[in-house]
Amino acid sequence: MEQYSVLAKYYDALMSGVDYEKWADFYVACFDKFGDGVKKVVDIGCGTGNITVPLASRGYVMTGVDLSAEMLALAAKKAEENGLKIRYAEQDMAALDTGDAADAVCCSLDGINYLLGTDKLRSCFFHVSRTLSDGGLFIFDVNTLFKYKSILKSDSFVYETEELFLCWQSFFNEKSGICDYYLTFFSESGGVWRRLDEEQRQRSYSPRTIKKLLAEAGFSVVGTYADTDFSEVLPDSERMFFVCRKER
Repeated sequence: MEQYSVLAKYYDALMSGVDYEKWADFYVACFDKFGDGVKKVVDIGCGTGNITVPLASRGYVMTGVDLSAEMLALAAKKAEENGLKIRYAEQDMAALDTGDAADAVCCSLDGINYLLGTDKLRSCFFHVSRTLSDGGLFIFDVNTLFKYKSILKSDSFVYETEELFLCWQSFFNEKSGICDYYLTFFSESGGVWRRLDEEQRQRSYSPRTIKKLLAEAGFSVVGTYADTDFSEVLPDSERMFFVCRKER
């Protein structure tokens, strides 16, 4: 089953604790600090548009890209409800082709970790580079090895409302670097409960590997951070942000 084919319907409720405006503020701060007149932005792995929409509301010309048609349908609805013109495209980020040059590309909430091999990661970085104008910015975050080993190695999460019960289990294989997620949904409609199952998979990448592949694609890393407050990456940081500039 395609990742997010089931989860899309419940994604926003499950991610309600994420401060998307704060993430958008971080991107804008990076555009101002490291960019040169950023106007056109591509949001890859955009999901239901929770960051695409606030960036568009700030005046950026946005393109949202995602592999899930279900997620994009919800994103398009949000854009319409907010009176925003956002172009959405159903694409694999490893084969990104928007047809226009962008000033910045962003990827949020460990979307890069869904690329399961270095060949896919390399392809993504090269296609992002081709999408960007010279000097353009590529900003993304990844889950750290600490998070996979210490938090996601063998974890379970339960979410419950009157209409939904979700059990989320994760298992991390340190040897392969693969983290598997098993999701079981029970949703109620008309007094009848229905079970749906979905599996997802991520891969852990070392900062060394990421920086090597970025350099191959013509990027320089101009900043790495642990959070949207530009804090320093520490051994127990759960997330690592890369701010990169296309040099060639």
